[in-house]
Amino acid sequence: MDDAKRKAAEKAVDMVEDNTVIGVGSGSTVAYFIDELARSGKKVSAVPTSMDTVIRLASRKIPITTLFHVDHLDLCFDGADQVDPSFNLIKGGGGALTMEKIVSYFSDRSVIIVDSSKMTAKLGYKCPVPLEIVPSSFPAVRRAVREKVGAIVELRSSGAKLPPTITDNGLALADAWFENGISSPAESERKLKLIPGVLENGLFCDLRDVSVIVSDGGGVEVLTKPAQERNKF
Repeated sequence: MDDAKRKAAEKAVDMVEDNTVIGVGSGSTVAYFIDELARSGKKVSAVPTSMDTVIRLASRKIPITTLFHVDHLDLCFDGADQVDPSFNLIKGGGGALTMEKIVSYFSDRSVIIVDSSKMTAKLGYKCPVPLEIVPSSFPAVRRAVREKVGAIVELRSSGAKLPPTITDNGLALADAWFENGISSPAESERKLKLIPGVLENGLFCDLRDVSVIVSDGGGVEVLTKPAQERNKF
């Protein structure tokens, strides 16, 4: 699996051009991307989506910028927990979903780097949708999520610690479990966004221009969704 992630990351670095501003996501596959980017010597500025990514970029001497300094990004590189045939994604399993969605939305193009195990016919089957929530709202959010989209919400714990896991934004991380998967990802994303107490959810269904780099260890395939206008929530 590590070899598959490395090959996908190498392909992603080939898409990077000098003197561009890129978003850089979080997770183990993106860690390989950062390492390969540093080795390439390409000159970029990177907007990180988590403190873990900040530390890794800095340790590899890759210049860091922020959305205070740029109002759009040329490309965004990130992983995903699941990808369906319509290029809908579940992301944010590591807890950085809000910043990942912001950076993805303001990028001209998103490049998703995954191994073949992340490709699925239906999102949400045996894979929860992360939620970043106001901690005190959890009981009300749990009830609303069940009523609106039929999912069971659990606070996430970190190792031996009691829940909840606290995000970089100082909020709580929870997981929404869909027993039979998600029939309408875009509709579920919209409904989750409208629940007070939920800052963001890990369904990514409105990316304008998406490429998915898939590796199974033996080869790399690039799947591309045609550019389209974003829907308005």
